Amino acid sequence: MKDDSPWAPLRHPPFRALWIAAIVVNLSMWMQNIGAAWRMTELEPDSPLMVSLVQTAMALPTFLLGLPSGVLADMVNRRRFLIITQSCSLASAALLTALAYGGVMGSWLLLGLTFALGTSNAFAMSAWVASNIDSAPKGQIPASIALSTVTPNIARVVGPAVAGALIAVAGTPTLFALVTLGFLLSLLLLRAMPDSTARPSLPPERMWNGIRSGLRYMRHSTQIRQTLRLVFVFVTAGSGIWALLPLVAREQLGLGPGGFGLLLGSLGVGAVVAALQIARFYKRFSVRRIVTIGALTFAAVTALIPFVTDIALTCALLAIGGMAWMAVNTSSGTVIQTSAAAWVRARVASVYLLVIMGAMAAGGVLWGAVAERAGVAGSLWIAAACIVVGLMLTGRAHMHLGSENDFGTVEGAALDCVSAAAETLDHNAGPVAVEIRYSIRAEHHENFIAVARELGLARKRNGAIAWRLYRDLEHPEQQIERFLVDSWLDYLRQRDRITRRDQELEEQLLALSHDGRSETRRYIAEA
Repeated sequence: MKDDSPWAPLRHPPFRALWIAAIVVNLSMWMQNIGAAWRMTELEPDSPLMVSLVQTAMALPTFLLGLPSGVLADMVNRRRFLIITQSCSLASAALLTALAYGGVMGSWLLLGLTFALGTSNAFAMSAWVASNIDSAPKGQIPASIALSTVTPNIARVVGPAVAGALIAVAGTPTLFALVTLGFLLSLLLLRAMPDSTARPSLPPERMWNGIRSGLRYMRHSTQIRQTLRLVFVFVTAGSGIWALLPLVAREQLGLGPGGFGLLLGSLGVGAVVAALQIARFYKRFSVRRIVTIGALTFAAVTALIPFVTDIALTCALLAIGGMAWMAVNTSSGTVIQTSAAAWVRARVASVYLLVIMGAMAAGGVLWGAVAERAGVAGSLWIAAACIVVGLMLTGRAHMHLGSENDFGTVEGAALDCVSAAAETLDHNAGPVAVEIRYSIRAEHHENFIAVARELGLARKRNGAIAWRLYRDLEHPEQQIERFLVDSWLDYLRQRDRITRRDQELEEQLLALSHDGRSETRRYIAEA
């Protein structure tokens, strides 16, 4: 298997085990969702509300627990966290299977166990995403992320088909038993993986502080913030085809449920093809160009669908649309994941997933309402136009793939320049003010300011609640960097979070000073 092969990361045993486990979990969740919905039609044949509540029970925990789950996944050992969540999923699925075989499954009990499975899945989602980089082989991170996006699309194509066939042949209890075996297999794979997570040197953050620090990190990361905005605009506008595809299948093409599944499968196949090739595109084209071409292609597919009445041609168009959709979202997701430091990666992943889900939900309501007034065709044409307009509005977003320097932390940075006396400080003491003085040559002044501003953003991402750069009026060559953190523990965390890129910026400032040195002073508030 060549290094440029899309499958090359699978030669790395930890990533291979994680990838297979993710496929099994995604398949199990899809089959569980189909099986629970079908079982509810048997239990409550005259209640569409109860049937629809199955989907709500599965999806609601993600919206409620998305960000807190990201904080937890950053605070604890991710492998152990995944083992715990999959153990909970296994227990819920096993109980569901036993009750189904025993014939004592009630509708509310079914909803409760579905909600329990949705809860464990919600806790695990951001940990799965963040673990992709943790287990990826060096130099193959974009390909590893692309492969990880294949798993939900394979599950989306295969899961419903397997579930439908198994229900028809053996019934829902057997389907639930297969789902239980799937969670058991994923648990065994996770337990077999080596635990390479380093033990943290500092106490973990509390939940609320973890949420604040995660949001602060994204606020002061220009690339992550702009990419999230692009994703929200594109997915909201592009969700029109997903929301209205059932109506296209039934009213425009005269298809039934099987035909609708074929259309969804076409989108899924296109998405898988794109995900397998996207890493090669990164070597030939900029991420910005891939996103632009993908968005314009998806807009064209959305606009053309209302004109097509041939099923084969519609499937071909949807396959192209699936490739374009995946090109935009995989590229955006890769930019976000490779720009996030390791200590906050799961929180960033959770916000990214929430943005996509929120945009899909908002887009579904929006384009459904538009279709009631303008018809399905009119709604799709307006959606296509909105994709193009949204691309123009977000066209200046900074988008480039990060590297190990962007998210790899510097070990031992927390106490590398702290005096022995300061080490005995109470962790809750503070606020802490830090002052760093540089002596800069006049010819280096502009370069120094530019580098210092970039470093200032890094200081704020890593925990500073305020940062400024001052010039000494009595000694104009003196530049003073000052920042404030809430407590001594927060200062130690800030130092512990320094990435290699942050360290490079600090070294650049020193290189621009007279003697390559700086003077650092730390102050603790007493009144």
